[in-house]
Amino acid sequence: MHQLGLNFAARAAAPSEDPGTLVDFLRGKGWMTAEQIGVALGWADRRVRKAASQSDEVISYPGSPGYKLIKDCTQEEYLRYRNVTRHQAREMIGRVMRTDRKYYGHPAAIV
Repeated sequence: MHQLGLNFAARAAAPSEDPGTLVDFLRGKGWMTAEQIGVALGWADRRVRKAASQSDEVISYPGSPGYKLIKDCTQEEYLRYRNVTRHQAREMIGRVMRTDRKYYGHPAAIV
């Protein structure tokens, strides 16, 4: 019987999703859409979103003009981001609480 040799070569590294690349790119550019960033960096929209979500220096929110560095934001822009994001978080928590009640069948279900 002949045994096949197995090749356990290191897996090719995934393209960097380093948020630092996004931060460096956005420096001094103001608001940029995911499409603009994607074209410039050769990234898909999903990669832009992931890098932004991993960074505490980049903001974006539903209805925003795109992505921007926090240090380049006006106070009004930052407060808008903060209010929209906090509202979104409250909505998500409320939904989990409502679905918990349905799933567990008890009005005060908290898991």
